Amino acid sequence: MSAAPRRARRRLLVTLGLVALVIVAGLIVNARRSPPRVPTVVEALERGAFVREVTGTGIVEALEERAIGFASAGTVATIAVSEGARVAAGEVLARLDTAATERELASSRTSLASASADRTSVLAQQEADRFDAASNVTAAEEQRGRAERSLGDASRERETVQRLFDVGAASRNELRAAEDAELRARSALTEAERALITARSRQANLASVAAAQRAGADARLAQLESQLANLEARLAEATLVSPIDGVVTGVQIQVGAAVATQSVITVADTTRLRVRGRFDEGRALELAQGQPAIIVPDADARLRLDARVDRISPVAARDAGVAQVSAELSFADGQTLDPAVVRPGYTVTVRVRVRQLEDVLLMPLEAITEGPDGSFVVRVMAHGADGGSAEHVPLTVLERNPTLAAVEGALSAGDLIAVVGLDAIADGAPVSFPRLPGRSGGGD
Repeated sequence: MSAAPRRARRRLLVTLGLVALVIVAGLIVNARRSPPRVPTVVEALERGAFVREVTGTGIVEALEERAIGFASAGTVATIAVSEGARVAAGEVLARLDTAATERELASSRTSLASASADRTSVLAQQEADRFDAASNVTAAEEQRGRAERSLGDASRERETVQRLFDVGAASRNELRAAEDAELRARSALTEAERALITARSRQANLASVAAAQRAGADARLAQLESQLANLEARLAEATLVSPIDGVVTGVQIQVGAAVATQSVITVADTTRLRVRGRFDEGRALELAQGQPAIIVPDADARLRLDARVDRISPVAARDAGVAQVSAELSFADGQTLDPAVVRPGYTVTVRVRVRQLEDVLLMPLEAITEGPDGSFVVRVMAHGADGGSAEHVPLTVLERNPTLAAVEGALSAGDLIAVVGLDAIADGAPVSFPRLPGRSGGGD
């Protein structure tokens, strides 16, 4: 190669070197003049369903629970079940001592049989007396009839003799004999009428006496039958049976103990459960019937059981000076409730979903700044994997829960939002942030 080309090449290399030195020097000067990057932490904005919940405490209850007691007082003779036993409807749970009642029952049955026999005897005697009285009345009526006929005959005979006497065809003695015969016949009729009255009066008296005797016998029978029914009922009441299929959840008696009519055994249908939740008055304002809920058993906080609000109490109860509202919740159908962690008396946490918004931007609460002109967030326009420039973006908060807000504004899912050191990040300021997973490249 000639000398001229070599000199031209050296000049070109020197020129390029000088240009490079100028560029590097300019970059160094510019870097020294640029403001420092503000450190922060960013999160990628997500879009999804927003949920706000009201939280309370609750107790699992059986939907059907019966506290059972004896219907009459007595002494406990036997107890056939213990707590935790599964029983069927009609199954015997306990019995009272019935020895005295059975003795009274036997005596009452004997008295009833005797009274019934006495009544039968009285009725038979009354029937005989009634027949005799009726016969006497009939005989007296027949006697009066004969007396009436005799009087008629005697009167006609006396009239005939009177006519004959008047024409001289009969003597005075014959007329007197006819008159005496008529008088005797009239006396006989009077006596027959008196006998009939006596017979009828005796018949009426017998009927009255018989009615009184029957009433007395019937009353005695009714009294004994009532006494017998009461004793039989008391005997039946001495046996305590389960009214439902379920599990014995409480036994409050012992053999030999004297009991009245208070509840002594509790049976619950553990296959049908509900939750009675309690909420502070400030949290209960948004509760409504039909709202979905999540039940978290304290026995296993990993479980999430679906439920629904069925009823909200119209009144509040005060507990330790705080007003609380109770609500009844039912478990959703089709769920398996493990009796080891969900059983009557167990405590749970109740989370009722009071608001849900679908397909909204989900903003961390710590990213939102409340300014004089409204709410805004700091969006970071990334220039690499760990740096970028800040931009204040106004937004509207639709709803909040303890960690997130549902928002709308000039934002999109995937935008990087600053969540730390917001007060130090001016609009347009350069920022740095820890490298996000999945992002590559260098920073400014």
